[in-house]
Amino acid sequence: MEKAQIKERKSSRDWNKEYVIFLVLPIICTILFPLGGIFYIYGRLSWHIGLVLFVLYPTAGFIIYCFFASIVRLIGGWRKSTWKRKLLIAAEVGIPIIFVVLFTIPFFIPIESELRPPGWAFTYGFRDRIRSKADIPAIRDWLKTLSEEDYGDHDVRLFPDEWPKSLEALNPDTVYLSTDKNGNPQVRIIWGGAIFHWCVVIGLEDMEIAPSDLRHWAESWLLVEPGVYVWDW
Repeated sequence: MEKAQIKERKSSRDWNKEYVIFLVLPIICTILFPLGGIFYIYGRLSWHIGLVLFVLYPTAGFIIYCFFASIVRLIGGWRKSTWKRKLLIAAEVGIPIIFVVLFTIPFFIPIESELRPPGWAFTYGFRDRIRSKADIPAIRDWLKTLSEEDYGDHDVRLFPDEWPKSLEALNPDTVYLSTDKNGNPQVRIIWGGAIFHWCVVIGLEDMEIAPSDLRHWAESWLLVEPGVYVWDW
């Protein structure tokens, strides 16, 4: 009797482990990748989106493994499994299929907006980072101290020793000064490498911002607040 109970408890623990590996983890992977969760995190942390590849490949391998392992478990345990367990294993087979479908849909269905996975999630994450990390009032106070000779009519690159502390805190890669349509100074703060870049443009509160055109990648952006927007290209 006692041995039977121990065996039953052990079987239950094994089933719980399998449930976590073949169902819970694939669901988490689906949220992170096809649904854009990890791209949002990268934007929130201001990490280069190319780094996703370092976790995408092993995740794809794990999803493939779960798919075939669940099929084997479903076929091999069909007779001795309860209907509840059969349904759960069938769900385990279905989640990898959903993962692949959601991941490939954006490549085959034309969507007007360029702010879509992975672009939309990263941009929304980066917008939230700017809202929480950037001292926008301090940056604007600094802009107001500049003279027209400091920014002129064209982009003027500022080197790190010319950055105020409010910009240094953001740890950008490149900073440019220019004028907005009202002739007031604005600063473009840029991060990224050779392939992918993202930035925030900060001007005065009344800076005119053209409507975001979601049909074109380079003209799609998200408003942070009046006079501030983020975008990537």
